Amino acid sequence: MQDLPSFVEMARQIQGAKILTIFIARPQRKNLLQVEREMDRLARVVDDFYERLGPRNWIFHDSLSVAEVETILAETTDSEAAEDRLISLYRDPEKTKWWTKRLSVHDGFRERFHQIQRARDHYGANQFDSCVLQLIAVMDGFVNDFEPSVRKGLASRDPDEMTAWDSVVGHHLGLTHVMKTFTKTIKKRVDEEAFEVYRHGIMHGSIVNFDNPIVATKAWNMLFAVADWAVAMQKAAKPQEAQPSLRATLSTLKRSAAYKKYQQEFETFTITPSDPGFENEDLVLHAEEFLSAWECGQWGLVARVIPAILRGTKSDGEAACFAKETFEQYEIKDWEILAVSSAMASTAEIDASVIVNGEKQQIRFRMILQTPDGTVAMPSDDGAAWRLAVWAPHTFFPETI
Repeated sequence: MQDLPSFVEMARQIQGAKILTIFIARPQRKNLLQVEREMDRLARVVDDFYERLGPRNWIFHDSLSVAEVETILAETTDSEAAEDRLISLYRDPEKTKWWTKRLSVHDGFRERFHQIQRARDHYGANQFDSCVLQLIAVMDGFVNDFEPSVRKGLASRDPDEMTAWDSVVGHHLGLTHVMKTFTKTIKKRVDEEAFEVYRHGIMHGSIVNFDNPIVATKAWNMLFAVADWAVAMQKAAKPQEAQPSLRATLSTLKRSAAYKKYQQEFETFTITPSDPGFENEDLVLHAEEFLSAWECGQWGLVARVIPAILRGTKSDGEAACFAKETFEQYEIKDWEILAVSSAMASTAEIDASVIVNGEKQQIRFRMILQTPDGTVAMPSDDGAAWRLAVWAPHTFFPETI
């Protein structure tokens, strides 16, 4: 973990900043020391995870909670017990729902999301063998699409081709280690129960007994690791940015201090239409603009609230198409904002009454104030804009929709 380029670079910057705070910006020194402790903790947890579970073909990926993994490792004494606890994380449907939603950011996963959803349904219904088959197909297809000039699915890749630059899945007991099992050729029928994702044997019918939660969960684990591999590959392909100057470092420290002060001074609030000036509140106006654009099918305006991480480099036209694909299945009209509340700085929750697909409903959606690069913003930040926290309209409505 500590050998990762980004980890090494961050450690170098922290050491440099610590020197700066001896002379200037002294209030930031405490924050820097806390960040340094968190980095050390992350490295320890990742290394301990791989020491305990790496030999059993488990991969630490970015969707895993460091705190939850740390607890698992602290409360178990052997690899088998840790494996059982790790599987229990994946068996939580609410947790995996949000993990899988992150995959829709990627071209290739987005087009196969119906397969991912089907795999989730089968996993939840204990239909583990069909879940594994779906996930193998998704991984193979995604990797095949990821590099159009290469056109090699996951099953056709050598383990070394899946080396993840600057990612925790790139550990020597991570994705490349698991690939050796995934691509292993098994021609003779194996009747004993399997506990690994033997892709060749499973797809060619040589492995006949793999209907268990261990194989299915390892398939999920590998899917999320493949997503991290793709992110690492994209990051590696980008030109390296110049090292921040002393002026830039000081500006970052100053901004961090300003945001912390903003958080400390922020006062929670809830406003309703009966409150004076409700109709002129900035948040109300933004929410009204979004709902009005949605109702009228003005997808270019709806695209303005796409979370920055999903907007990426999409052109205005591509973003408008993305908004249409996401929202047009829900026809809304006669909406009315009932309340706008904010429980913490830079976030807001909007309650509204609306007729959706002919049925009157009460909806709730959250918004986050972000800078164009996706950083949580203050109202004074250049380019700060309110964007949806979750780009999934079905989460706005009751389960009846």
